[in-house]
Amino acid sequence: MTFQKTKRMAAAAGVVLAAGALPILVAAPASATQSACSNYVASHGYRAGTKVKAACGHGAIDTGIGKAANPVCVTDLAQLGVKSDVSLPACKLA
Repeated sequence: MTFQKTKRMAAAAGVVLAAGALPILVAAPASATQSACSNYVASHGYRAGTKVKAACGHGAIDTGIGKAANPVCVTDLAQLGVKSDVSLPACKLA
């Protein structure tokens, strides 16, 4: 194999590697906000298990002025017994 061919193959591998890493970089902020939501619920004495994390997975709605709590998140948390004075701020963090 020539040096130029090896160099091109290495460059192509770097592009594939970078493309493969992109979804991980994009997914990180979503999981961080989901964690903020579930941590907020837990800090108010509720158990933040898989159902709370799933509810917090319904991200906040960007209104253009700020963030609003996603009604699906609020409803799911209410079904788990989380009071609205906790679920509304938590879902704004999602």
